[in-house]
Amino acid sequence: MFFSTVEASIDARGRVLVPSSFRTALEGASKFYLFPSIDRGGYLEGGGQPLMDEYLAILKNMSPHDRDRRAFITSIFSKGAEVSMDQAGRANLPANLLSVAGIEKELVFVGAMDRFQIWNPERFAAYENEMSEHAAANQDALAQPFQQFRTGGQS
Repeated sequence: MFFSTVEASIDARGRVLVPSSFRTALEGASKFYLFPSIDRGGYLEGGGQPLMDEYLAILKNMSPHDRDRRAFITSIFSKGAEVSMDQAGRANLPANLLSVAGIEKELVFVGAMDRFQIWNPERFAAYENEMSEHAAANQDALAQPFQQFRTGGQS
């Protein structure tokens, strides 16, 4: 699970140190996948092979001619990159992806359960504030799923 928020910066060689907790969540893999957020939110989404396997399974179940399927394939697979890490956990993030996210030197790794996000710090601060306000105002949205979970899925 990808959990927490970690600030980082790109070094003189164009590398960033992937947080150790994120490397642990990648289960020892020396690579991860990175692509622009599907919602065009100005950040990058990343994850390991399990995340990509989920996308593959979902998309393979859709008709090859389905417009939604083609759109998601274009958004994820055509615009994404496979990123390798060295033994110390440093990675070179592709310049085109950094540009999409408005990242020049400073960035923020954000845990998002089964995936992580990489943000420009200013963009993330605004997003974090918006989401915190939304969560505070909509706490009841968790009530029904919480109760279903506690009762084993029975209403």
